[in-house]
Amino acid sequence: MGKKDKDKSSSKVSRCILLIAVVGYYLMGAKIFQVLETDKQEELRNSFLEAKAALMKNYACITSDELEIFLQTLTFSVKNGIIPLKNGTLYLSWNFKNSISFVAYTLTTIGYGTIAPRTPMGQLFCVFYALLGIPLTIIFLELVSKAISQPLSGLGKYLQNMGIKEGQVKICMLVFFLVTGLLIFILLPPLIFTHTEGWTYEEGLYFAFISLSTIGFGDYVIDTYPPQKHTRLYPAIIILWYTFGLTWITLMFDLFSKILEKTKKTLTCNTLSQTEETSSTKTSFFWALSEQSERESQTSLVK
Repeated sequence: MGKKDKDKSSSKVSRCILLIAVVGYYLMGAKIFQVLETDKQEELRNSFLEAKAALMKNYACITSDELEIFLQTLTFSVKNGIIPLKNGTLYLSWNFKNSISFVAYTLTTIGYGTIAPRTPMGQLFCVFYALLGIPLTIIFLELVSKAISQPLSGLGKYLQNMGIKEGQVKICMLVFFLVTGLLIFILLPPLIFTHTEGWTYEEGLYFAFISLSTIGFGDYVIDTYPPQKHTRLYPAIIILWYTFGLTWITLMFDLFSKILEKTKKTLTCNTLSQTEETSSTKTSFFWALSEQSERESQTSLVK
């Protein structure tokens, strides 16, 4: 088998392994989410039907069609940032503070969706604004990543000067990077969110990861809905958390992808080496048989 044939077979094996892994991971996740969320969704549906039935019973003058129209209008209004408050007023989400938040969510590609342009001019401007703003944000985050990596490289040199081996230094730096990042950007912020947003710790933890990974479902958003009593430093702290947290989690995802890529190559090489060993064993077996047959033929000729 030539080198080109080995490379082709190696790429085919790696593609098959990757395809099976991705499809299996998608199917497994879909089934687990279905099992976890179906019961809660059924419970919410039953609660909604009970509340609707009670409303129709108490206010007999409202027809079913009129109630359906009102519910659709209410859903559409809340989706577009018009939120009814307890005192009878309406909260409009497009104020300047939330506009700044929208710009940050857009250019970092988080895209919660709780605030979004609805006018044709606003949507068109968003396209061209993000077209230039996202690359600028990527360049800025690269500068932040360099600022983060400099202290780490200095710490690595310090450990090497202390006589620690290079391999051990890499492991120490990796563990330090992962542990400190998890504490600062994922595990500690939910404690703040429980105080400022009224969430549970699990909800804050979920929000922290979904936001920094730029998935951005939009089911939990900081300080976008009717304003709460926050300190003036709160928005600045959130911006710093977004900036350094996005950089950290990007570096972490890049690191994990490299580890998975290296693992994939190792598995592929092992598979090919086993195939080559099997083929070489078969070849040597047939070669031994041919040698034995030649010896027997030579012996018969001598006789």
